[in-house]
Amino acid sequence: MNEAGSFQALNRARSAGVELRETAEYSPFSDEYIVRTQRFPDGQQEVVAFSVSVQRHFQDLRLRPRGVRGKREALQGETDADVSVKSDKSLRTSIERSKRMIRQRCKAIRADRMLTLSTRVNETRIEVWAKWWDTFRRRLSKLQDFHYVAVLERQQRGAWHIHIAVNGRQNWKLLRSIWLSVIARDGTDGAVNDSIKNFKKLCVFRKLGGKGRAMRHLIATYIAKYCGKGAHDVGFNKKRYWTSRGIALPELTTYAHLGAESGRGDAVAAAYECVDANGADFSNAQIFWNRGIGVFWMATGNVSS
Repeated sequence: MNEAGSFQALNRARSAGVELRETAEYSPFSDEYIVRTQRFPDGQQEVVAFSVSVQRHFQDLRLRPRGVRGKREALQGETDADVSVKSDKSLRTSIERSKRMIRQRCKAIRADRMLTLSTRVNETRIEVWAKWWDTFRRRLSKLQDFHYVAVLERQQRGAWHIHIAVNGRQNWKLLRSIWLSVIARDGTDGAVNDSIKNFKKLCVFRKLGGKGRAMRHLIATYIAKYCGKGAHDVGFNKKRYWTSRGIALPELTTYAHLGAESGRGDAVAAAYECVDANGADFSNAQIFWNRGIGVFWMATGNVSS
């Protein structure tokens, strides 16, 4: 804390011109909360409530020189174990950032279908898959508008395959024809599957319910999880997903800024109020709550299904 005690007392002391000493742990914003929301074209919504001290922490990280972030070399006094812990933390941070980008772009294109491209050959080289995918999407884009979010996933046999989130019904005959012609150049065949079927089975198992557009926010999170699987095999700063160009994400706007007199419960309540004010349905809502760092997140489906 500080010599003044509370946040309000600190403001009064500063207004009176009194100089106060502050400890390294003290932040005048430590008890404030911000609630922000992001609304997608079809009414899907994400809302996050977080303490300003968390925001300040990440702002400090962004201000660090690029070379310091994710640095693998041991600093003075560090052991190999310390470097390993840092590397793992950097990778996990990168994965979570990628998951967020995937989820938001799936929602922006209103993805309600999932495809899977696979091969018979046990191809484990990511650079080969990147080449195949680039050829596939270029050919398809010449024939139709193709907005996508594609994610690599490692299979149990060691090979990769690609999951693709798209919007609307697909021409399966065309997709298979293009994919098979692409990989045939390397002497193999494969398949194009409708992976939404497995997702529907999961929803039935978990009793999530819903259908069609009402499931879009669930699909977005479902496909984003693939980004974390096998990430250690991909390595740090390696490409784990691709998205089509021109995907516009909605602006992140501030719904409320709660003062120091508010607590975590007030922040969560404000998040629910934000969603309710926009008429969203709370059924099948996805929720994350980390009490330790003071972060609450919720995602809902579109207003009307």
